[in-house]
Amino acid sequence: MALIALLMWPATMSSQGVNSLTAREKLQGWQLLFDGKTTTGWHSSAPVQGTGRSGAPQPAQPGAAAQIGSSPKPCATARTGSATAVPAGGSHWEVADGVLIPCGEPAGYLTSDQSYRNFVLSIEFKCGEETNSGVFIRSPQESGGYEVQIWKHQPAGYNTGAIVGTAKTAREFTFKPDQWNHYQITADGDHIVVVLNGETTLDIHDAKFPEGHLRLQYQQFPIAFRNIKLRLLS
Repeated sequence: MALIALLMWPATMSSQGVNSLTAREKLQGWQLLFDGKTTTGWHSSAPVQGTGRSGAPQPAQPGAAAQIGSSPKPCATARTGSATAVPAGGSHWEVADGVLIPCGEPAGYLTSDQSYRNFVLSIEFKCGEETNSGVFIRSPQESGGYEVQIWKHQPAGYNTGAIVGTAKTAREFTFKPDQWNHYQITADGDHIVVVLNGETTLDIHDAKFPEGHLRLQYQQFPIAFRNIKLRLLS
């Protein structure tokens, strides 16, 4: 499986446009979740403590008191003029040159309006080597869920390619700093597979979170996202 992903990924990425679907992807049922121009389909959300199925607060994930960046990218647009409504305590996100960029203070998330159960998510990110960020899937009530880690130095050892609090990688994986990187995340029932730049970092079974929102994490480190697309699985 890892070899197939490694062989197919570069060809797929090189043949497609930015923030668009190829004819083949459309036939395969892929949905474009970011049009490169607006934040339609997404909204800003503030950091919230997770809750379990009973509604009781969940224990914080290992390393949840994460490092916060000290030099966030300045915002180009005022909050009042942002295309993304910003709730109290929420982070500010804007679209520039076809990419999603969080900026300023405070830390927070960009959350999908829709909730998803079984799917393949494809997303690209670009950030510095020390950036703390992650891509959350199946985040119920816009909190908790599975955090697919980008950060390479998570305090409890859930580093790049791991799922925080759920599974660590068997070896070290690294992303390319200041270049575009690609995550493909498959969630099919209790089966979750994470592929980074064509390499499978995790292939696990876990049933804690059966359905939920997508969330892009901002910890005041400059980071950009693009080419966000999703294919539903039956």
